[in-house]
Amino acid sequence: MLEKLRNKRILLLGKSDIFTSIEIDRFLSTYNIKINSLLDNDIDAVIEARRLNPIEDNLSNEAYSKGIKLYKLEKLEKIISEEIDENQLIMAIKLSNDTKRVYRLLSNEHISDNLFLKLLDSYEWEEDEFGDSNSDRDVLTFTLRRFLDVAPNRQDLFFTPLTLLKLSKETTNSNLLYSLTKFPNVIFLQKNKQRLTLKEAISQSQYLDNKTIKRLFSFQDDAIFFYLASNPTLPIEKLEYLYQKNSSNINYALASNSAINDNLFNELILKDEEIVKILFKYQKIDIERFNKFTKIDNNLFEFLALNIYIDDRVSNALLDKNSIKITNNLLLNPNISTEIITKIYQQQNNLFYTNIALNVNTPPLILEELFKSEDRKVLVSLSYNLSTPVNILEKLFKLEDFEISKGIASNSSTPIEILDILKIDTRLRNELTINKKFIARISQSLGL
Repeated sequence: MLEKLRNKRILLLGKSDIFTSIEIDRFLSTYNIKINSLLDNDIDAVIEARRLNPIEDNLSNEAYSKGIKLYKLEKLEKIISEEIDENQLIMAIKLSNDTKRVYRLLSNEHISDNLFLKLLDSYEWEEDEFGDSNSDRDVLTFTLRRFLDVAPNRQDLFFTPLTLLKLSKETTNSNLLYSLTKFPNVIFLQKNKQRLTLKEAISQSQYLDNKTIKRLFSFQDDAIFFYLASNPTLPIEKLEYLYQKNSSNINYALASNSAINDNLFNELILKDEEIVKILFKYQKIDIERFNKFTKIDNNLFEFLALNIYIDDRVSNALLDKNSIKITNNLLLNPNISTEIITKIYQQQNNLFYTNIALNVNTPPLILEELFKSEDRKVLVSLSYNLSTPVNILEKLFKLEDFEISKGIASNSSTPIEILDILKIDTRLRNELTINKKFIARISQSLGL
């Protein structure tokens, strides 16, 4: 396009929302293209904007009738955008403090994401929250449209600051997260009625870089510190800094953070029972750490039994506690090994049978033996267990027990023929809607 227009004269109809007439003229001058103000015989081409006033519209029609070549201003805007020297532009904006230019460029869909974020960092927000400022709301929309994919029927999401929570949770772009820390600090109401600010939401992201972490720390906000303390992305020195604040809330968050080191773990284990419970639930406890718990109340080991990161050595150590509650919690642990389950079953203690029947790691032979017990609680557990052999599920179905039917209906190991029968019972609707096999069957029948 530009090579065809080199050394020619053009008529520019309409205005660009992205570039000023001076900026367009400066760009075209590099190709020795002259912009004329009148439609005369010297005009070689017309470049027209999307929107034209009546006079410009008449000139466009006249040019067309004369056979003058017409180009769209949008195409020229795209070309200019692609030719931008990003470093020079950012330097020029910093020197001139041209806020209007920043706003215009942010509306430019043709610039790169990298340049957009640099410009976004230069934008000066007019208000502390999204209120009456049209510019602030426009920049919000520009950002959401660029970085968030939504369904065609949910375009309304681009026009509300509440969508920033969705963006902060879904983005993997650390530079975008940094830019979002400069946005008005929107407050989101959670399902549990608690309030969460945008900066607090950002603090939970697994894609924070050092620059963003440093900025979040600069706010010196205890609520932000709480969420940062639970974030495994943080460097250990930052977690240690947060521990030095000697805050109960921050210590609770640190206890749930899988990134803490042995030093922090050993300090936290000396705190109150609630923190110990959190440590036992979220931390990887090997036998070396376990052997340090010489002053821990036995009842706290009930929480450790549910820890999905413990290995067989720790599981055996917990069994040695000879506690019914600890053993039953071990059986509720989805990562407990087949060997440990077998060891518990060999105790022949019927207090454990219900949970043995429920655990997916229980060997099929043991499940078959438990079915023979005819204990109703055990049979209900078997109906929910994904590892229960199909022949047993079929026998359970024939019992026509409603509680057992609920388990069978939710169990994706249940044969589809049985699920098709159970769908007639409207009381089982909730169970069937969580059954992956049943949902797949429905989707297939609907051609989805």
